[in-house]
Amino acid sequence: MTSSGAPAGRLRVSCSPGKPVVLALAGELDAGTVLLVVRAVGAALDRCPAPRVLLLDLAEVHFLGAAGVRVLCEAADHAAALSARLRIVTGGNPVVSRALLLTGANRVLDSYPDRAAALSAGDGSEFLRLTAEMWNS
Repeated sequence: MTSSGAPAGRLRVSCSPGKPVVLALAGELDAGTVLLVVRAVGAALDRCPAPRVLLLDLAEVHFLGAAGVRVLCEAADHAAALSARLRIVTGGNPVVSRALLLTGANRVLDSYPDRAAALSAGDGSEFLRLTAEMWNS
């Protein structure tokens, strides 16, 4: 697991490489720290081979500002453009859940209550296979 350094009380990002890649965020996700998330998500998606699923675990985030919510939505769009899925793990964190609810982002982000639920959701390939099979029959 790798980690990015950040001032105390700010955002820390830890990366667990694998399939899927898990980025665990801790601290404040706001206008002053969104670039850490942009860089971490970009680096994870630039791997070869690129992951089909990327988890952002926000269980340890104690502040989520509007800029943080916006970067989560943009990261999901960026992942989708690369045929990957970004999943948000709220970890039952009321700060994260409330911010996503108040901004309406909970309706567009693929979010899960814990890592186990996000990991067991698969990568979507079975759905795509069944859809193609049905379409071509």
